[in-house]
Amino acid sequence: MKEKYLYIDKEAVATLGMLKEGLFAPVMSLMDEKTAREVDQTKVYGGKSFPFSFVLAPSGKKNEEVLKYAKHGENIKLVCDKEVIGDITVNEVFKICKDQRIKNIYGTNNPEHQGVKDTYRRLGNYAICGDFNLKFEDIKEHKAQIKEAIEKTGAKKVSCMMLSGKPFHRVHERIIRSGLVKCDLMVLFILKPYTDDFISFETRYKCLEYFIEHYLPKSRVLLIPLENTYIFGGFNEMLLNAIVAKNYGADKIIIGQNHAGLGAFFDRDGLSSIIDTLSGVDIDIEVMSEFVYCDQCKTLVSTSSCPHGSHHHIKYHSPSLLELFELGMIPPAIFMRKEISSIILSALFPNRTEKLKRIHQNLSPSSGLLDDFETTNFYVSLMKLHQTTSLN
Repeated sequence: MKEKYLYIDKEAVATLGMLKEGLFAPVMSLMDEKTAREVDQTKVYGGKSFPFSFVLAPSGKKNEEVLKYAKHGENIKLVCDKEVIGDITVNEVFKICKDQRIKNIYGTNNPEHQGVKDTYRRLGNYAICGDFNLKFEDIKEHKAQIKEAIEKTGAKKVSCMMLSGKPFHRVHERIIRSGLVKCDLMVLFILKPYTDDFISFETRYKCLEYFIEHYLPKSRVLLIPLENTYIFGGFNEMLLNAIVAKNYGADKIIIGQNHAGLGAFFDRDGLSSIIDTLSGVDIDIEVMSEFVYCDQCKTLVSTSSCPHGSHHHIKYHSPSLLELFELGMIPPAIFMRKEISSIILSALFPNRTEKLKRIHQNLSPSSGLLDDFETTNFYVSLMKLHQTTSLN
């Protein structure tokens, strides 16, 4: 019998890998048509909140042809980047409504929404369910790392944060430190995207590594990549984050007050959020208040504790910080550590090395020795000069 193939991308592989390793428990398998419809209607699975059905519906003419004629019990190979990475035994194939599925994920079908646009492109008309095998060891390794850290530290309280670090600034630092006071182990999940980012995942990972290495008790902090696939792209992100955090071993997840998935709304009892509607997600969710720099307090403060008006507050607006980096400028130190800004600028502008080396030699104090030059040295030295105050 001729072998059949389904062609899926890395994002689908990662999502299936998370499912296989139990990160979406109580959901442990791809859903059949009846279960998928029930979950989409009730937003509940196994008595616990779950935002939408979990299905595999890859796009493409070849995939659709295979799925339309697939038979119960048939084995189909899963292919990613021309390599067979697993297989699935057909239990059921059924047609899905792409419009409704996308709305279930993102809360909108607006084609201008980047997530909607990308998902329309990669979503097919037929879903398949059945037992599957997969070559994807990353998550298994991450689970082992967390388990080992818990055992090594004897941690009773495990907190976590999910962050992109685009860019990693002083408010992130403040929230991490505040969280560390209340737990034995802090797991920092850095979001690993499947689309191109202005600041690469590798650079963002390096920034967090630097902060942990130099400014935190390393034995109590763990940095773990989190597959940030399309299912996390919608308004259900916070619920899925909470489910994944719990299944990774955390008992608390810390989020910012401005988290996109928090979704504050009014009901008859007053102001509520999505947290108040969750059922059976057994994890503590701590919402941290907004932090700003106050030009009167001269430090980073919570908006809920600062007595000065908002006209004294400087906000940590990530898109604006990214614009500074796009211009090749180093942000003021009140926003970000100069060492972290230097890591980012060095990665963004690798062709500046010779020019920066010459400027650095002419404007910076020297030890008298011929030192090895790194572009990060230039940005750190420049910021030190910016912070010199005797001639201001």
